[in-house]
Amino acid sequence: MPFLTPPWLSFVNLTSKGEAASASVCCHFSFATLEVACCDPGKASFALTERKLADRWRWAVCSTEGLILCTGCEPTQMDAKRVAEEALRLEEV
Repeated sequence: MPFLTPPWLSFVNLTSKGEAASASVCCHFSFATLEVACCDPGKASFALTERKLADRWRWAVCSTEGLILCTGCEPTQMDAKRVAEEALRLEEV
């Protein structure tokens, strides 16, 4: 089955309190830059990106219980999203 690119939502646009709570537990830097992908009730994990420094974007794949499964940093948000999507795909296999 091909992997679909998950939709990315900013923290303020998350649709449920559960999604927001799971994401906020894993956020370390700024809710203003936090974006989350694939945070649905039927999924065991989700991805996030957030700005760590002016030239550093943190990405992470987290469990819905708030455990960080894997994380890293990239120079741009697009790079962080790409790597996070790849890591999320590996977690879902």
